[in-house]
Amino acid sequence: MLLFGFDASRPCWRLLCAALIFVLPVSLGLWELHTNYLNTLSKQSESAASRALTLMELMLDHAEENNRNMFPLLNHPCETALFTMRRRVVLAPFVRTSNLIADNGVYCNSLLGKVNWLDDNVGYSDGLLRLLPGNFVLPRHPVLAVRSSAGHGAVLSTIDREYIKLMLTLSAPAKGEVLLNVGNSWLNHQGELMVRDPKLPTLATHDLKSSRYPLSIYAGMDLPSVWRALWQVRHLTIMLLLGFSLSIALLVWWLLGRPGSMEGELKRALRAKEFLPYLQPLVSSGDGRVVGAEVLMRWQHPTTGLIRPDLFIPQAEECGIIVPMTRSLMQTVAEQLSQWQQLLPAGFHIGFNISAVHCRDLSLLAECRAFLDHFAPGGITLVLELTERELLVADSHTLGLFKGLDEMGVKLAIDDFGTGHSSLRYLQQFHVDYLKIDQSFIGRIGTESLSEHIVDNVIDLGTRLGLTLVAEGVETRVQADYLRGKGVDYLQGYLFGRPAPLPQFCEGLLSRHRAA
Repeated sequence: MLLFGFDASRPCWRLLCAALIFVLPVSLGLWELHTNYLNTLSKQSESAASRALTLMELMLDHAEENNRNMFPLLNHPCETALFTMRRRVVLAPFVRTSNLIADNGVYCNSLLGKVNWLDDNVGYSDGLLRLLPGNFVLPRHPVLAVRSSAGHGAVLSTIDREYIKLMLTLSAPAKGEVLLNVGNSWLNHQGELMVRDPKLPTLATHDLKSSRYPLSIYAGMDLPSVWRALWQVRHLTIMLLLGFSLSIALLVWWLLGRPGSMEGELKRALRAKEFLPYLQPLVSSGDGRVVGAEVLMRWQHPTTGLIRPDLFIPQAEECGIIVPMTRSLMQTVAEQLSQWQQLLPAGFHIGFNISAVHCRDLSLLAECRAFLDHFAPGGITLVLELTERELLVADSHTLGLFKGLDEMGVKLAIDDFGTGHSSLRYLQQFHVDYLKIDQSFIGRIGTESLSEHIVDNVIDLGTRLGLTLVAEGVETRVQADYLRGKGVDYLQGYLFGRPAPLPQFCEGLLSRHRAA
């Protein structure tokens, strides 16, 4: 299958495509879950801050109302005002103590009665609120002081941290934190007072300022890992997302691995260099020496394995892909065989099957020249074997091509002679150097007299025309001896060697060379 100009059916591309199909929905899904989770945390934090601010303003409303109710007691002696103060403190929600302040300081406390304390009125936000680390009764017990001035005096009430802790805790979301800020002081939901560099949450934060009181509420999330928290609350969704993405990726892997059209498969295989040269030896009938080889194409499919040429060559010719396939095969053989040319006897025959459509392409001249340039002059005899599956027209173009090939030293052979209707016509129209007797006749030697007569006639015809004779499909000694006795020049078949990959063929030549 071809996608965007590359072969997506190759294992590496299939794996990459499947991985991308898996990663893409997983990434998008996790990003969406992560974003939604952060939005949820942000909404929870905003809601917590709003709720805490409402509760704090409610407490301060009661504290201010209590202060206003105390105004008539200002400048009265503590002894006469104390009972009323205590009664009102008991009835006022959230207020722990109240104090009456005159010009000379705090003179009456609802809990201790008559006192003489310094009035430290510095540090109050807007002269109204201040977080204190403690009081005379509980020095390390933070309180929120609410100061209301009236004339030449003031009333100071305190809200215990336990009330503030309760309000902040009730407002805080799960895994979140809510803090009260007054001036430069902070009080968290655990009742801890922080003055400098407070440790504040940094995730999904909201800072709400009161429009009525000089305070703000800071809310946020304190999570060591957002992804771990997301897994805890969305693990089922994440597992479903991973399962879905994996299923889609496996489906894509399977779809890309399915065979496409034959034409598409052939083009894919050509780009992947899956067409390999196999060489079958050509031996001299006189002494049995290997003097050449026919190059046969094999398809090494990544999943099917090795495919015979009769299963794909006809389709390649119909699709018009046979020309680039042959061109690629010639390039491969030239590059690999040239590394072994020291072992090759002079004039070593290398034969390629050429289709009729290839003979209509002038590039064949350049391809043959490029092939021969890989070898020393005279080191290789290049033979082009013409098949009869397609009719070759003897027009000026074809004749000019064959003339150029002949001048270059390239030989022409008629393959499978005697099985098609074009063989005799080729002999009449073209300058041919070799006749290759088809293996269907060779296989009947010694068993059928008619086939022997056909072989004898072909041999006689070739001899009269001065052509070199090659017998294909020789499998027995009887066949070899018969052909040798009839004067056939070269023999080819399983008796002398099966087609083998080029490196293996050359290693066999090396072994024979050492044995000699």
